[in-house]
Amino acid sequence: MSFEQDRRSIYERRRNILYLVANYLSSMGLHQSRQALIDETNLTTEYEVCDNIDLDTIYQDFCSYFLLKFGKQPRIVKRTESLGPLPTVHRKLTSGSRRKPPLAGSLKPDGKEPLHSIAHACDEMQALRITAANPAEHTEGQHPASVVPYANPKLLVRLQDHFTSEWKDLAEEVCRDLIRKDLRQRWSNIKGLAGPIKVLRESVIAPLEHPELFVGLAQPWRCVLLHGAPGTGKTLLARTLCSETRESVTFFSTTASTLISKWRGESEKLIRVLYEVAKFYAPSIIFIDEFDSLASRRDTIREHEASKRFKNEFLSLIDGLDSAANETSSVSAHDRDRVFLLASTNLPWELDPAFLRRFERKILVDLPTADGRKELIEHLLPTVITWPEQEIQQLVTLSDGWTGDEVRLACKEASMMLLRNRINGRRSSASGREAEQDELQFTMLRKAFEQLRPGCVELAQKHREWNQRYGTQLVD
Repeated sequence: MSFEQDRRSIYERRRNILYLVANYLSSMGLHQSRQALIDETNLTTEYEVCDNIDLDTIYQDFCSYFLLKFGKQPRIVKRTESLGPLPTVHRKLTSGSRRKPPLAGSLKPDGKEPLHSIAHACDEMQALRITAANPAEHTEGQHPASVVPYANPKLLVRLQDHFTSEWKDLAEEVCRDLIRKDLRQRWSNIKGLAGPIKVLRESVIAPLEHPELFVGLAQPWRCVLLHGAPGTGKTLLARTLCSETRESVTFFSTTASTLISKWRGESEKLIRVLYEVAKFYAPSIIFIDEFDSLASRRDTIREHEASKRFKNEFLSLIDGLDSAANETSSVSAHDRDRVFLLASTNLPWELDPAFLRRFERKILVDLPTADGRKELIEHLLPTVITWPEQEIQQLVTLSDGWTGDEVRLACKEASMMLLRNRINGRRSSASGREAEQDELQFTMLRKAFEQLRPGCVELAQKHREWNQRYGTQLVD
């Protein structure tokens, strides 16, 4: 390699390092530090960091290489005898080193606000890779779909100091269930579930909007159980709650595969780490679908000792001494520690009575009523709004006893019929024959509804009977 090539290689290496550092500072929300770096090094928009690389990736690759070669982790920093912040470097400003004004197009404009979510605290490596790989999504005044905004990047350091090395690994496993993107569900898209929506808004959204009202005995609900037949919309309610609170609440969607471990004692640690992380970045929501897989009865013969220990730990976390202390805490302290548990199940009678007692609201998500089915059909197929009322009522009658998902499947089948007719119509037009009708007709939709049969009538009745004995009766 010639002297000129060697010098150019050194220049490119140092330039790339500066761009990587600037990109990392932007991902961390350290915008003033990033701007200071740009002002001093004169970085421009001529180059940008590639999608498949960032500072964290380079660091991890180096640690893996070092561990493979030497059998131990590399030492990057070491302790010193002095304490306190690093000394400030004072430089004389000469005519050649005078600070220049900020460049309008330096690097990639992102318009992001500083970040403040648990999503990047526990799994910051992955979150920063997502941020670096999708800079185009950051538009003015908006947050990227995969990143929840947060205000204090120092929380990253606090969380790392808060946990031991073992618990850091468990926290990373737990945080894989974080929902970072906008699921694009809104309350207006849910039809026929006004009662459950009212409870969820009262439990989560109203305390965020009016925290001064939810004090003393009027604390917001901490645990809500949604039960009902499959397909009635329990998971849809959770998805919508996640979308509606995305910018202000940390949302965990946890399953049994995350919390149950084959190693002795690790399941109890996982559930505790989940609650510790959720409290650390409260307000948080923990959603557990198919809750009966984690909280079945403990008095059965087949119950294993490890399962009992896990459930006992779970119960102590839901309603332990810390939760009791929060009942008399101030508004600000309560906001810091608020963790809302939302669970759904198709088999509430299989739950342990101790778990049922912890759920302050046990809400039945029932089959949609006639008005609810009508609203759902009109929402899925807007063209039927112009149809005669008697035709729509026929469809409502045909769907008696159906779940919301079964109504959706019937409407989807009608749309597929229309799609098949359009495909056949194009083929007929190409062969010179007359094309078929390409608009949705009442006969097509009625035929689609007649093909399906309700499958949850008996189970829905069992849920109603259970709700009469143990559930919460909603009052308008």
